[in-house]
Amino acid sequence: MVQGLSIGGIYINSIVISEYVHPSRRGYFITLKKVSIGIGSLCCHAMEPFWTWRQIAAFAAAPPVLAIVLTLFWPESPSFLALNGRFAECEKSFKWLNGNSEESQIHLKNLVEVCMEKCGRNKKRPGIHQILKKFLAKDFQKSIFIVSVLTLSLDLCGRYYFVAYVTEIMVKLLDNKTSAMFFTLGADLLTIVALSSSTIVIRYFNRRTLLFTFGSFTVILMLSISLLVYLNSIFKFPTAILWLTALIIIFLCFVVNIGVVPVSFALIGEIFPLEHKGLGSFISGIVFTSCFALSLKLTPVLILRTGLYGTYAIYAVCLALCLAMLYQILPETKDKPLQEIEDDLKGVHKIESSLMLEGKKLISNA
Repeated sequence: MVQGLSIGGIYINSIVISEYVHPSRRGYFITLKKVSIGIGSLCCHAMEPFWTWRQIAAFAAAPPVLAIVLTLFWPESPSFLALNGRFAECEKSFKWLNGNSEESQIHLKNLVEVCMEKCGRNKKRPGIHQILKKFLAKDFQKSIFIVSVLTLSLDLCGRYYFVAYVTEIMVKLLDNKTSAMFFTLGADLLTIVALSSSTIVIRYFNRRTLLFTFGSFTVILMLSISLLVYLNSIFKFPTAILWLTALIIIFLCFVVNIGVVPVSFALIGEIFPLEHKGLGSFISGIVFTSCFALSLKLTPVLILRTGLYGTYAIYAVCLALCLAMLYQILPETKDKPLQEIEDDLKGVHKIESSLMLEGKKLISNA
């Protein structure tokens, strides 16, 4: 129960950030969230030899308590307020978060216009029929599919099973617990470096470019690890080659966390249309939890049955298939307002329209 509540909070954070933060800074803040998780993982691994699990759990409870207190002072998100017809509060919240620039005014105007139209169509509270009807909407199905494949890709590349089993993987590879512990701490440090660096990378490069570049590199590294471990099982390489394999695994951790992880979470937070965000977040949360649990339960079984080389090979092939599917359907979302991303999913391409705002003629390309 505690684990489920924690995972739910982690997942919903990406959705919250996407609604609160300006489009140009959205990926940056989502990545900072991942940096904090990396720091937490390093602290827990570093405290493991000295503290009991109860002491570590008590220490880990402090940040969530602080977060609860801070959240009490936030305004509600503009998207939520607009979707519920509270437009005056929406405008106040939007200006508090994004300022009063001309660009912000355009984004606010687009948000209010779309939500007014939706509120006019849906005056009644949604019943079972309306909820079931959402499942047939193409933009809902497409966004759910994209998020599900992205979530599966995160698990396949080792975002969770590697953190959970890095010590066991290193012990199995090196047959030395002391060396394995040092490699574990090194992986945690490199994760923090990678996630910190990704705050810059994700600011300047497109989401698709980062995902498919680092995703392809991840597949290559996983297949290389599989090949080296397999050859070692036949020819019994010297210790230097085993250490090289361990270093490649650590480098894989860096590649995953500088590209695949931050981009995937940024996309998960951005991709749902506003009217489907509640139901979509609920379903994708189930997918997230299921994939997370499956990867943690399946990885030890695969290592036992197929060996370390078989596990990496299977995950690499599955990740390659996920990337191939995403390449065909994933839209670019960098620096786009959520409404524009929603229009892309629906296949709506707005022509240049003139907007009169405070007596000035502004051109908006949506």
